[in-house]
Parts: sequence; structure tokens; C-alpha cells
Amino acid sequence: MNKYIGLLLLVMMTACVSSRGFDRGSLRSQIADQKVVTEEDIKKVLELKPQLPAPFKLAVYFASPKSDWHYGSSWNWTGDDKDALIQMKSELVKKNIISDLFVLPNSILEGTDNKAVRLAAARAGADAVLIVNGVSSIDRYNNVLGGTYFLIVTPFFVPGTVADCLVMINAAMWDVRNQYLYLSAEAEGTSSQTRPAFFIEEGHVINSARSNAIAELRKELSSRLDAMGSK
Repeated sequence: MNKYIGLLLLVMMTACVSSRGFDRGSLRSQIADQKVVTEEDIKKVLELKPQLPAPFKLAVYFASPKSDWHYGSSWNWTGDDKDALIQMKSELVKKNIISDLFVLPNSILEGTDNKAVRLAAARAGADAVLIVNGVSSIDRYNNVLGGTYFLIVTPFFVPGTVADCLVMINAAMWDVRNQYLYLSAEAEGTSSQTRPAFFIEEGHVINSARSNAIAELRKELSSRLDAMGSK
């Protein structure tokens, strides 16, 4: 009995009465470049020039994702995520925009900052590298049926808990030679699950939202790269 009472208290503490929503500004800041910028940095950027060959070889680096620890669970990019993004390769090759598109293997990385990733991409023979960052947040709360959770058994069978998930992805394409930024794109995906409190599967909700975000990012990048090739 004490075990069930403890579980019940855990449910009551980890689920809010109503939805808190998502702080997109805070999430966006976690996947954006937040380094201090000086006047000299701006001057150097303005002096950079695009120098991609046509077609060009593009590497993709998936940075370790982040989670909003207040309402989220940790996760990692999967092979399916990477394959889904690489699906844009065939069309871009046909249009002679790129000659190759591949995921950068972690084995050749000596670090995870911009310079280290560009160095690894250069070693792999790429002309540019697309750095992909992601962050997730879960908003878990009780619906009207959650009011029955004061009864010890109801969290096992009453669908009184909702878990909404938001995954935001940012992608930036850099020249491996001079750090010229060619493009940046952002996409987001959402998903939701309503189940009894003890059977909410946050991992499933994150996976669904992430898949939706990757699909949207692929569309956005295909459009942006297509536009680059038509100039």
C-alpha cells in the first residue's frame, strides 16, 4: 500500500493541473549560437565570400540534442532521423546542386565546436557542412479526469494525464574553408498523448514530435538549397 501511495504522490507532483505551454524563446536560445560578438568578429564576417563549387559536396553533423529538463526527457538522434534528412539527396543531385550528401561520422571528430566540425568535414572531402541542433520540451498536465487521481487505483486506468511535446530543430550550413554561413533553417514538430498517469510514454511522444520536425526541416532545406542552386 505504501508503494502505491508513493506512486500516487509522484503523479500529483510531476503533473500540473493545467497546461503550461512552451517557451519557444527559451528553447530557441538553447540551439542558437550565443557567443559574445565583437566589432572585429563582424568585420571578419563581412570580409568572407561564398566559394562553393557547383555542384558541391555536403556533410551533415548532428549535434547532441538538448532537453528542457523541467518538462522533458533526454533523447538522441536515431538512424531513422538521419536517413529521413538524407532523403533530399537524390533530388538535389538530379538538379546538379550537390554531388554528394552524407552524415559526418563521429569517429573523425576531434571536438564539437564549429571549427572542429568544419575540420572533420574537410577531412571527409566536403565543401560545406550542415550542423543540426535540436531541443525538446514536454508539457505534462492533468485533464478533467485527473481529478479522480486522489483515488489510489485511478492513475492506472483513467486517461487523466496529457503529455504534449515540442521539438525544435535548427540547421546552419557553413563553408568548411572560411566559415561563410550560406543558410540557416528552423523547423518544429509536435505530438501529444493522453493516457493514465502511470502509462504515459514520454519517449514515444518525443519520437513522434522529432519525426515531424525532421520532415519539416527536410522540406525547408530542400527549398532553400534549390533556391541557392537557381541563382
